[in-house]
Amino acid sequence: MNMSANESTQTPNGNLRVMILATVAFALCFAGWTLFAPLAIYFQAEFNLSSTSVGLLLATPVLLGSLAKIPMGIVTDRFGGRLVFTIMLLFGFISLFFTGFARSYSMLLIGGFFFGLIGSSFSIGIPHVSEWYPKKMQGFALGVYGVGNAGTALSAFGAPFIAESLGWNKAFIIYAFPLLFMAFVYWFFTSNAPKPAGVKVSTLSDKLKLYKSSRLAWIFCLFYFMFFGFFVCFSIWLPSYLCDFYNISPIKAGGFTSIFVFLSSFTRILGGFLGDRFNGRKIMVLLTVIVLVIAIFLNLNVSLTVSLAVFYIMGTCLGIGNGVVYKLVAEYFPKDTGAVGGLVGAAGGLGGFFLPIILGTIKDYTDNYSLGYIFVSLVCLLCLSFMEEKTLLNAHQKVTTAMQ
Repeated sequence: MNMSANESTQTPNGNLRVMILATVAFALCFAGWTLFAPLAIYFQAEFNLSSTSVGLLLATPVLLGSLAKIPMGIVTDRFGGRLVFTIMLLFGFISLFFTGFARSYSMLLIGGFFFGLIGSSFSIGIPHVSEWYPKKMQGFALGVYGVGNAGTALSAFGAPFIAESLGWNKAFIIYAFPLLFMAFVYWFFTSNAPKPAGVKVSTLSDKLKLYKSSRLAWIFCLFYFMFFGFFVCFSIWLPSYLCDFYNISPIKAGGFTSIFVFLSSFTRILGGFLGDRFNGRKIMVLLTVIVLVIAIFLNLNVSLTVSLAVFYIMGTCLGIGNGVVYKLVAEYFPKDTGAVGGLVGAAGGLGGFFLPIILGTIKDYTDNYSLGYIFVSLVCLLCLSFMEEKTLLNAHQKVTTAMQ
């Protein structure tokens, strides 16, 4: 059933069907986007790769997915989530399918660069879902949508089984076809929220002017660089780390990582819920302090059980923080949620791009992970310095003045 904008069923309670289908589509995109992580150990063995080379391979899809979030958010504000998400799903199918025929490290890098585009799907669903919901419910709705991050667990848990039984190449092909199916579902069963008559559509120039003038948007970028960047980094880095440091099998490592991903993904709902009801700044300060303490603690040589426990606590904090940040984006930038959400999402993705490379390089040159955790601690301290109440208040006042 195809619903046009005029036939849409927007209510004060939002649109449950759009929210659910957007979440499923995002989860499938994320599963494909993060396929390199659980398969890295197979690439390393077949192509004799160093830790730095593996880090570059893991980070390549993250790079395009991160940078593309900015234009994808702008395009979605202009053309609507229904069309843009459908095209994204079709592109994801094609790029993943052909990556399944890669036979060298360089071909994998090229494939990862192209299917990395589906990592920008987050910036499509954010405006598509938020436009259906009133301000008091946006945090919760976007938190539910953010559960699509759990798609990382689908790849972390399923890809090693496929690789063991059919070969790692087949994993890309198998994960491609659900994207093709979802493209048709999204086109025929979702719709864009009707816009009030007389509303002026923002131009590209308006969006770029907003980026230039809004300090608050860039502060949100820094926060998301930490919360989402750490989530992406540890989601794709944990399987290799657990195999190397604790000498466990890829399947076990994938299972442990999937728990981290599920915790980070589903607690986004809690983050959005808390952001709807409490002071988002204070929540972020508490979460950042906890992550900082954990990063310092991980410098100790702890057992696998203790290490997993603290990683799961970290994942919970990161998930709540992700939900809070996007609640604030939708609240402060209601007319430009896609554009600002894309910018913020890009910053988070870049966090996930640089950290695996940094951690891999540190491992190659020092043969330990301690300096990587110290770097994580420094990022936390930097974010805390911008979470001062006066800093956010001044940035918000400038945004309000610019929008008047």
